[in-house]
Amino acid sequence: MVKPRAAEVRPLRKLFMRRIFFVGLGWTLITIGVVVMPIPLPIPLIGIGPIVLGCAILTAHSKSFRRGLQRMRARFVWFSRQFDMFKERGPLTVRHMVRRTHPVVIMRHARMRERRKSADLGDPIRSDFHSAV
Repeated sequence: MVKPRAAEVRPLRKLFMRRIFFVGLGWTLITIGVVVMPIPLPIPLIGIGPIVLGCAILTAHSKSFRRGLQRMRARFVWFSRQFDMFKERGPLTVRHMVRRTHPVVIMRHARMRERRKSADLGDPIRSDFHSAV
């Protein structure tokens, strides 16, 4: 087995540490937003800003968070409409987050899965194999 050179390892560590930093920052912003939301401050709904910003950061740096947000938007249409409101008004990072988490991707994957499943059922060789096993 060939060991990677030190020059090759450093950039990987740097990228990994950067990702960890941004994921931690995103979750911190979401936590701050959730904590500040119910506090009666003179500015109503001040916790929405950190929550949306934390979601934008996590969408860019966490694939599992992005997929969870897609599932949530697919399940709750009213939530998806609220996110779509930020598409025109929000900063560039928020607009990018709204575009990347659009639930149409989940629907497309479900259609592809169904097509694959129906093709597998119609194939006599595969159906004989699966029935024998």
